[in-house]
Amino acid sequence: MPKTLDENFRDWESTAFGFGYGSGEEHILPALKRFLALCRNEPSGRSYDYRELEADLTPTVAWLLINRLCQQDIIEYGTSPRFGWLTHKGEALQTYTASKTEDELAEVVCVYDSDYPHCYPDACNCGPNGYEESAVCQNPFWGENRGFVRR
Repeated sequence: MPKTLDENFRDWESTAFGFGYGSGEEHILPALKRFLALCRNEPSGRSYDYRELEADLTPTVAWLLINRLCQQDIIEYGTSPRFGWLTHKGEALQTYTASKTEDELAEVVCVYDSDYPHCYPDACNCGPNGYEESAVCQNPFWGENRGFVRR
């Protein structure tokens, strides 16, 4: 059964930052939301300048997010990560986080049934019978080169 966008975000956040355990999310999610909001420089409307990120988020937070989001295929860059842009997955994440408040994002990530079937970039658990070998979730936030193709 296909997952909702909220469930896709829950699964993505769990693989990208999943060690908040109800305490870290109140810090991580607002920083992520703000980072993505700052990726709106002209002319593309999806790029960033590290100086703006550092000034707004602090250099520590800016660079931790740049590093993690590059690893997650959310942002990419040419010759230097100081000036990068959102990938298509990053644009989807930017649109999603802009549509939610910080509290709503925290609720999506932290409040769910203990039987919730988490999916991962390389393991899909949302098939009609749960896990399906060689199946990949259609999560719009995971990078292009993750998982397998559903047969």
